[in-house]
Amino acid sequence: MGRNIPDNGTVTDAMMNDFIKREIMPHFEYGTFIDGEGLWKGELENTKIFYLECPDHEVEDHLLSMHCIAAVYKKQFRQDSVLISTVQTNAVFN
Repeated sequence: MGRNIPDNGTVTDAMMNDFIKREIMPHFEYGTFIDGEGLWKGELENTKIFYLECPDHEVEDHLLSMHCIAAVYKKQFRQDSVLISTVQTNAVFN
């Protein structure tokens, strides 16, 4: 999730934490947040990445939630897009 707001500064840590608590945490019991730096339309910007591993039978429901969250983020912070990427892995929770 890009943190530049077109013509209006950036998504602050407080704004991001509020978004995570209101929009992401109610949908997911686990996941990892990673701070990153991305490139969008030739400009570098700070990003927040939500990384989630889940069993195959949960993918469809989680993707639906992620698309809804992305739509809210786009609107709230005036983003052109929010990347959602899926990769099949072999993960084991011990």
